[in-house]
Amino acid sequence: MTPSAPSHILIIGGGICGVSTAYFLSTHPARLASTKITLLEGTKIAAAASGYSGGFLAKDWHGSATSDLSAMSYELHEELAKKFGGKENWGYRTVDTLSIETDATRKSKKSSPLPWLPEGLVHSSRSLGGHSTTAQVHPRLFTEFFTKKFLEQPSTSVKIGTATSLSLNNETSSPRSVTYTNENGVKEEIETDAVVIAAGPWTGKLSEQLLGNKIGGKLAVQGHRAHSIVLKTKEQLSATCLFTSMTLKDGGAAEPEVYARPDGTTYICGAGDDEPLPPTAAKVSPSPSAIAKLHKQAQALSGVFTPEQNVEVVAEQACYLPIADRGRPLVGKVRGVEGVWVGSGLSCWGITQGPGTGKVLSELILEGKAKSADISKLAP
Repeated sequence: MTPSAPSHILIIGGGICGVSTAYFLSTHPARLASTKITLLEGTKIAAAASGYSGGFLAKDWHGSATSDLSAMSYELHEELAKKFGGKENWGYRTVDTLSIETDATRKSKKSSPLPWLPEGLVHSSRSLGGHSTTAQVHPRLFTEFFTKKFLEQPSTSVKIGTATSLSLNNETSSPRSVTYTNENGVKEEIETDAVVIAAGPWTGKLSEQLLGNKIGGKLAVQGHRAHSIVLKTKEQLSATCLFTSMTLKDGGAAEPEVYARPDGTTYICGAGDDEPLPPTAAKVSPSPSAIAKLHKQAQALSGVFTPEQNVEVVAEQACYLPIADRGRPLVGKVRGVEGVWVGSGLSCWGITQGPGTGKVLSELILEGKAKSADISKLAP
């Protein structure tokens, strides 16, 4: 059954899920010309994990609940890159992905798997994926690009502000309006009859605030802080992503992930902790000790990441991964209320699954069912 067309769809959250939902809604053939679409973002587009994550994509690394969505979304990344020049516009490329074990306390007899990893360090290396199953994007550039594409469509807008309350129509139990506080601290109201909550790690708190504990409490998503550094090396590295297990000189263990990017930078992440989620993305900051650890690990992995080889530090940052309490993402129509959908809790796979999540949500909202992927196990 095709649902009655909403007159104004409001998407809360300007990360990859919210922006992809906005883009696919705005370009969907079933969208009426009169349907307005507004994206409401608290800080700026890609202000949280979509701006600071590594952008690693994997087609077939996923459990049964998300395998169909992930494979579809991985292929969608490839389609969008071909259609809109993803290579130039957001650093899309396929990659080789390796798992390596290093041990600085004893010399390895195996030859190094990559020219930029020193001889004698890598004790084992195996392929986790090749150019048909793993890829990468620069997530902030991707999210900003599709915000622009969304805004090229008629009756679309982006507003900066924090949603504070949702009022329902008494007769239909569907949204009537959302109140938000704008950049200047002034309260404003948006009349809307369809709401998508895609607020990343803030989804849980926001859902309770907008929908109350009985309904919103079932959309529990927390944030887990992860750190990253971005380094520009003197030499261009191979199109490789590394998942490491390192034994350092002092016997300490580390497992940084290392993603060489096409722009000559390398993204290195790890060092997660339990720092509580701040109220907004603007208040997220990294731990200096976690950043220092990543630099130490990077330098232990390869000389190309050392000051001696003129490495340039481009960024030292943190973001919160959105983790659903129930252990799998929340994608679909919210139960117990009409006209509210959610796309959140994608954990470390938000960049892989983000475009696909936006596509299936656009189908649910405008056609009444998800057609592009089986998301039955992700229903909130």
